[in-house]
Amino acid sequence: MGSVEDRGNGSYRLSVVIGYDNKGKAIRERITVKAKGIKDARLKLAEFEMTIRGGTYVKPEKMTLSQFYDDWLQKYAEKELGHDTRTNYVNILNTRILPVYGHMKLSDIKTIHIVNFLDELSKNGKRLDGKKGVLSASSLNNIYKAFNNILNLATKWKLINENPASAAKPPKVRSKKTEVYNEEDVSVLLAHMTNEPFNWQTCIMFALTSAARQGEIAALESKHLNFEKNTVRIEQSAYELKGGGVGIKATKTDRERTISVPSAMMDMLKRLDNQRKRETMKAGSLREWPDHLFLFANEFGRPIRPDSIAQYWLRLVEKYNLKKIRFHDLRHTSATLLINKQVHAKIIQERLGHSTISTTMNTYGHVLEEADQKAASHFDSMFEKKQKNGGA
Repeated sequence: MGSVEDRGNGSYRLSVVIGYDNKGKAIRERITVKAKGIKDARLKLAEFEMTIRGGTYVKPEKMTLSQFYDDWLQKYAEKELGHDTRTNYVNILNTRILPVYGHMKLSDIKTIHIVNFLDELSKNGKRLDGKKGVLSASSLNNIYKAFNNILNLATKWKLINENPASAAKPPKVRSKKTEVYNEEDVSVLLAHMTNEPFNWQTCIMFALTSAARQGEIAALESKHLNFEKNTVRIEQSAYELKGGGVGIKATKTDRERTISVPSAMMDMLKRLDNQRKRETMKAGSLREWPDHLFLFANEFGRPIRPDSIAQYWLRLVEKYNLKKIRFHDLRHTSATLLINKQVHAKIIQERLGHSTISTTMNTYGHVLEEADQKAASHFDSMFEKKQKNGGA
C-alpha cells in the first residue's frame, strides 16, 4: 500500500508500507522524487512499490556507486544524453571508474578521492591501449566529465548532499587551431568533385554550404527540402547502432534550424531527391525505412552510416592530394568563409545550430577578430584622403 504527497515545485514524496511493528504501527519506506504531475508521480510510486516488493530496493544511505549506475543508465542516460555522449560515459564508467569506486557508498565518495584518482591517471602507464606515454588532457577531462555526471545526478536526486566532483577540477584542455580551407582550396576541391559520383558531389557541396554535421547530413530527408524558398530544415541526426545499422535522434544541441542554401545547391538536392523517389518506386516491397525518404541512402532507402561520409572524405583527400583536413572541418570552413564575408555572428550561430552565441564566439573568436581588423582597415582610405586634403 502506497501514497503520494505533493511537496510543491514538482516534488512528490512517495510512501510505501513495508510492514508493521509489534504495536501494529505501519513501517514505511519513503523517497522524494521529481514528477511532471500527480499521474506521473503515481507511476513512480508503482515503480517504487515494485522495487521494494522485488527485494531490489536499497536505502539511499547504503547505495553504492555500482548500484546507482543502473538507475543512472536506465532512468537518465538513455533518455537524456545524446548517443555519442552516453556511449562515451558508459565506456569510461565501466573501464575506469566503477572498477575503482563501484563498491563504495555514494555518501563515502569525497572530493579527495576524485582529486587523487585524476592525479593517479595522469601518471605513466595508465593508457588502456597499451601504448607508452600519459593520458592526454582531453582524455582526463572526459573521465572527469563522466564521474561528475553520475555524481551530479545523485546530488539532484538527493542521494547525497553535494557533488564531490564539483570541487575537483581536471586539467585544462588547450584547443587546437582548426585547419580550414580558404577560397582557393575550395575551388581546387570543387574542380576535382566533378569526377566523383553525383551523390558524393551533393554531400560535399551541402557540407560546405550548410555547415551541417555529418550525422545531420546522413539523416537528411526529402521532407526537409523547401524548393520554393531554397531552404533546408535540419531537425535530426543519424548515428550508428551497436551491432550495426543506423538510428535517428535529435540534433546534437536539440535545436532544429532552417538554413538557406544557394539555388545551385538546391538544384543538386532536387536532382538527388528525384533519383531517390525513382529508386523507391522500383524497390517496392523491398524498400527499407518505408516511412522515410533519405537523400543519402542506398537503392532500398537505407540511410548511409555517418562515419561512411568521413571515410569517403579521407579517401578523396588522398586521391587528389588535397590539403588534409577532417570532414568535420568543412563545417568550420563554411563558418570561416561566412565570417570573412562579414556575415553577422548571430546568423552564423543559427546556421551552425549552436545553442548560444557564446559557443560561436568561443569557437571562432580568432577568426572574428581577424575579420574585424580587416573591416577596420577599410576606414584607412578615409584618413588618407583627409590627410591629402590637408585635414588636421
